[in-house]
Amino acid sequence: MASKYSDPLLCLGLCIFGFYAARAVHQQLLAVVAASRVTQEEPVAELISQHTEDALKLDTLRQLADGSNQEIRTAAIKIITERASQGTTYDILLRDISGRNIKRRNKALVSLKFLSESPARHALNHYKTYKALVDCLCTLLSENKPPPSAEFETTLRYRTQPEQDALIILNRTMPHKISEALRAGVVSRWLAIYPFGGYNSSESRKREVVHRQKTEDFEDMAMRELLFTLDGYPEGRKQLRNYGLVGSAIGETDDDFDGDIAMIFGEDTAGATSLQSGTTSGRRVREESMEEQALRRRRREAMVLSEGGRPLGREDIIQREDVASDNDE
Repeated sequence: MASKYSDPLLCLGLCIFGFYAARAVHQQLLAVVAASRVTQEEPVAELISQHTEDALKLDTLRQLADGSNQEIRTAAIKIITERASQGTTYDILLRDISGRNIKRRNKALVSLKFLSESPARHALNHYKTYKALVDCLCTLLSENKPPPSAEFETTLRYRTQPEQDALIILNRTMPHKISEALRAGVVSRWLAIYPFGGYNSSESRKREVVHRQKTEDFEDMAMRELLFTLDGYPEGRKQLRNYGLVGSAIGETDDDFDGDIAMIFGEDTAGATSLQSGTTSGRRVREESMEEQALRRRRREAMVLSEGGRPLGREDIIQREDVASDNDE
C-alpha cells in the first residue's frame, strides 16, 4: 500500500523542486545581467579644485614629479606641461628659442622638445611656435656654417644638437598646422638658404641633393621626414618648387609656372626654368598657336632613362610613337 503512493509523491516532489530550482537560476541570471549592464557613470569628484591646482608651486610639483607614485607623478607632469605651454611662460620660452643667448636657447629647445611629446603637445601648433623655430634655425645656420668650399650630400655631420632638436620639434608639430609653418617661413626663410650640396652649389645640384635625401638618404631621417611632409602638401610642394628645391612633375602647373619641366639632375634635358623667388625664366612665347602648344606638351611626355656617368643621348629618351614621328619630321 505504501509503495502504491510513494512513486507519485516522489514525482510530485521532484517537479516542485525543479520549479523552484529553475526559478532561482532565472533570478540569478537576471541579477548577472543587471550587474553587467553599463549605466551612466556618476562624475568623479575632483580630488583637488582648479584653484588648489593653480596654487601649487613649481618646487612642489617638481617633488611630486620625482615621487614613486605613478598617478601622482603623471598628474604633476601634466600640470607642469599645461602651465609651460600657455600664457607668459610659453611666450618667454619662445623668446629664448629665437634669441641669441646660446645657453638659454639650448635649454628652451630641450624644454619645447619635451612639451612636443607631452599631453600638452596640441597647444604648440600655432604660428608663433613655428616662427620662433624658423628664427632659431636661421640663426643656427649662420652660426654653424660648413666650410664654404665643402661639397656634401647631407649636412648631418655639421648639424649641432640644438638644430637637431628644432628639426624634431618641427616634425612632431608641423603636420597638424603645415599652413602656419609655411606662413612662418619654413621654406621661404630657412630651406631656401639651406646649404643642400654646399654653399656654392648650383640650383640643379640642390635639387639633386634634395631628391636623394628624400629617396636614398636613410641616415638623416629628420630632414628626410621634413621634406616628405612638405612635398606631400600642395602649397608646400609649390614653395619648394618656387625656390628651386624640387623639379616639376609632368603637367604640374600653378599661377606662377607655365608647365615646363625643371629636371632633377640638370636643366639641360628640359625647358630651363628659374624658380628662385617665384620667378620664371625661359618662358615660351605665349603668342604661339594652340597646335604648337599641344605639340610642345606632347614632346615633353617622355621618359628619360640613364645610369649616369655619361651625357644623355637620343637613345636614352623613350617617347610615344606619334611624338617620335613628329620629331623625325
